[in-house]
Amino acid sequence: FQHYYITNNLRMADKGGAPAGEEKRTSTIQIKVIQAKNLRGVKGDAVTAYARVEFGKTLGETNKAEIGPDGITKFNFNASIEVNLDDPSAIDEICHRLVLFHVIEVLPKEKKAREEKTAPIGQGVLDLSSLLKGENGFTQAVVIHSGTTAENVAANTGQNILQPELQVEVTVTNPLVSAEVYGVSNHMTIRVDSVYSLPETWQPSNNATHNFNAVMTVPLSDTVDVSVNAGAGSIRPAPEKNMDISSPQKVIPRRFASSNGLTGAVVHIPSSSVEGYVYEEEDGDLRVKEHHSFRKESEADKARVTWNSERNVFLLPSATETLQERIAKCRAWPMEIFRSSLSSGAKKGKDDDTATSCHGIAWVNLAPLLYPGVTRIKGAALIHPYIESEVLERTKKTTRSGTVSGEDSGQQRVSSGGSRRGVSSAKKGAKDSKKAAKEPVEGAEEPKNQEAQIYTEARSYVVVEIVLEKPLVSKRPPEQLAAKVAEYIPKRSSLTKHHCGADEAVSEYHKQIGDVANLVLNEYRQKFGVSNESTESDEVSDERKRSLIYDLNSSGKYFAFKEQLKQSVVKVVREKFFKTSAFQKEEELHQFLSELYVFLIEQMHKGVSQVFSLQNNAAPLPSPLDQNSLVHFAKEAELNQNYELAARYYQERLAMDQNSSSSWFDYGCFSLLVGNVSKAGECFRECLGLDQNYILALLMYGIVCVMEERYDVAETFFEDSTCVQPDNCLAWTVLGLFYDTRDNDIGAEMAFLEANKHFNRDDSSIFLASAATLLELHAYSLVESALSHELLSSPKTLNQEYYLLLAKLHMAKGELTEAESYVKQATVLNHTNPAGWALLGHILYLGGESKGARDNYERTLSYETPAPDTHSIRLRLASIYLQLQQYGAAKQMFLLACRDSPSCITWLGVGISCYRLGELSEAEQALSEANILNNTDPEVWGYLSLVCLKTSRKLEAEQSYKYALRVGLKDVDLLGEIKSIQKEVGFGDAGF
Repeated sequence: FQHYYITNNLRMADKGGAPAGEEKRTSTIQIKVIQAKNLRGVKGDAVTAYARVEFGKTLGETNKAEIGPDGITKFNFNASIEVNLDDPSAIDEICHRLVLFHVIEVLPKEKKAREEKTAPIGQGVLDLSSLLKGENGFTQAVVIHSGTTAENVAANTGQNILQPELQVEVTVTNPLVSAEVYGVSNHMTIRVDSVYSLPETWQPSNNATHNFNAVMTVPLSDTVDVSVNAGAGSIRPAPEKNMDISSPQKVIPRRFASSNGLTGAVVHIPSSSVEGYVYEEEDGDLRVKEHHSFRKESEADKARVTWNSERNVFLLPSATETLQERIAKCRAWPMEIFRSSLSSGAKKGKDDDTATSCHGIAWVNLAPLLYPGVTRIKGAALIHPYIESEVLERTKKTTRSGTVSGEDSGQQRVSSGGSRRGVSSAKKGAKDSKKAAKEPVEGAEEPKNQEAQIYTEARSYVVVEIVLEKPLVSKRPPEQLAAKVAEYIPKRSSLTKHHCGADEAVSEYHKQIGDVANLVLNEYRQKFGVSNESTESDEVSDERKRSLIYDLNSSGKYFAFKEQLKQSVVKVVREKFFKTSAFQKEEELHQFLSELYVFLIEQMHKGVSQVFSLQNNAAPLPSPLDQNSLVHFAKEAELNQNYELAARYYQERLAMDQNSSSSWFDYGCFSLLVGNVSKAGECFRECLGLDQNYILALLMYGIVCVMEERYDVAETFFEDSTCVQPDNCLAWTVLGLFYDTRDNDIGAEMAFLEANKHFNRDDSSIFLASAATLLELHAYSLVESALSHELLSSPKTLNQEYYLLLAKLHMAKGELTEAESYVKQATVLNHTNPAGWALLGHILYLGGESKGARDNYERTLSYETPAPDTHSIRLRLASIYLQLQQYGAAKQMFLLACRDSPSCITWLGVGISCYRLGELSEAEQALSEANILNNTDPEVWGYLSLVCLKTSRKLEAEQSYKYALRVGLKDVDLLGEIKSIQKEVGFGDAGF
């Protein structure tokens, strides 16, 4: 039964009438005026008064009552309003129309006067809209406003005089809207501020006899519309200086749009005022920076037509659906602006045709209301001449629904006191409705609205705000998005706290070494006593050492000392070398044991030195292989397209610290570069497992999901990124690009608007800035989409940055011919930008055109302004010099690279250059430095072998050659050169 009631209630309330065969549903609103308090009359506190109650028309008057001894005037008057619950228009009238109370004083009757005289005490209004929330009634103290009573006394004397008020009780026989229906309905507030930048002929002095109207049509159901009029606007002069509306210095109250019959302070809405606003945060036509000076001048120094009004509309469920459908189809919503004569109703005949004039139309962009979670829009809409054919085309209608009359001119919706009444604006709009209904002559061109061209010439605009109680499209809360993101992140058990890291393990080893050293020293002293080594001969010292070692071995103390050190060595292996599993190959085991032995011997000397304090403890040299260095080496390897080496550097970073989210992220981006999408996804998930708020990881994992066609998951991650950082321009732009690929135009528009709000660069755009970042992250599909949007948004003003990014994209995809074409267009636009010539050099370098690349690199480095990523330019230019056998130039360029960003590659280049120049000592120093930074580079070992062969160092030459082969030297020319010199000197290869 409950389900049928809700469904039936919704169905009947939405359709604008009861279904055939069903009785009309009605409800009666009972309004009881109980009493009045604090009434003050013209001649003092002794007051006889009565109240008149109106709701569109007079509902009745109370009895005349005198103020009692307690200061209370008893009325006990009842009035009623009958509401047709099956009519959406009747429901809407309850939402916006006010119950008006006139409190009137009955003056003492003068002698010989036939009729008693009256004087108004004030007015008060009662809002019935709370009855639409499922309430059955309420009691309210209605304040009576008048400048002649409490307000006037308080203003003139500064005394706090209590304002008069009516005690009113409201009840309904049946709920107007059930709580269930209200839960799926909505409430819209339309606020119209002012029209700015008026035509020059419109001045306060020559428009005193005109009113100005702003009218918008809003659906009340899927079949019923209402025309909402902002009320009677009037021209006002420019405000005082520093009082522009965009930053008000005082409170400007809003007015009821339905203010007919209201005077004084009662026209103002309690707790509703005009708020200041920021142009960039608007949704209208004039929000970009180029329009700001124009708007500030118009709003601060010129006259305007002002309403500052507010009109509420109740939207039943079908009205909400209809509103969404129409916004999706039309985006922009028409608001008609026109001028009407104050005396037009007093004359008939020909004068009626001039009742309205200057008919314009403003297209208010309502599309943001379809963005998830949005409940408010505000902006400036330009006013254009009203052209009916254009209106019909843009609103997707075949016939015009006349709105120039103002409020809905349909049949009577609400009965008051048992009698029927019509809507007051019906007659006013009759003639305009008939004129609008005239069919144009077939084949004739529609006449232009020349009169309204003044709006276009003056660039007039109206500021409109629309607020919804609930969003049309619900937005997933951040908590829900975070929970969904967590579903895709690998579950991790809480990490146990490591009480022994690498440094602690080495320190423990030093301590154990010291303890064992002290034990050995005690054994020595017990056997030989305290001796002075300076007086002992070498033979005596050696004999004592042999004797001590023999005693330690034969007594078992050597084994005990070794066991004492064993646990600390195990910790070093685990914490410093990350070795916890068995080796797969015996060669790997031997290499590891060799490296471990060297490390332990070095640390043993440090431990012994600490114990015996033979010298001051010097701070250990920092390791060259820290996190930043490994990233730099990996990027260099990527530049040389040595992806195997780059992968090894990224993996070494992870081995150094598996809990580093940035290490996982960089490895994921590298995996995208080499086309391993699944590996990239794993890395980004690991990154988010460590830091769920890592904004770039959220975006990149979403991009991976798009590549894998998991669009729902991608949307979750993109939306979550905007919740994690709501002011992140890249996050909003990527979300918009994703929506665009899914044909979600409304969502894309919303996201791009948000991105622009948080973008503060004048020399670029959200699409170019995002494309640059995504290009570095190797998200090439979205880069292409971003550049396409840039092309569509500004096809005639494409700058050099656009062509450079497009060239980089094609270069990254291996399309060098297209890349070269675009970069040449970029250099034409700005030939002094070194970035263009550097990129052209890279393209020619990858295409094998060494001389052309050299010329462009040299030109790039000759500019005073340094090019971005100078390091890569120097590396490639130096390698070209090596190819062209310009060894001196190559040496200098490699040294410049070493000065700024030393690496194995740069020092290897210096070593090769010096070797070719015959500077063997410098070559060995450079190659040794390269070997420290990377002891597995086969070319470094190969050139070290050459240097040792040239300097007749047989053992070192053989060892270097052996290591070169072990780490995989495959350079045929270098191998051939080594073999040739080995034959020449007769040594160097221990295998023969």
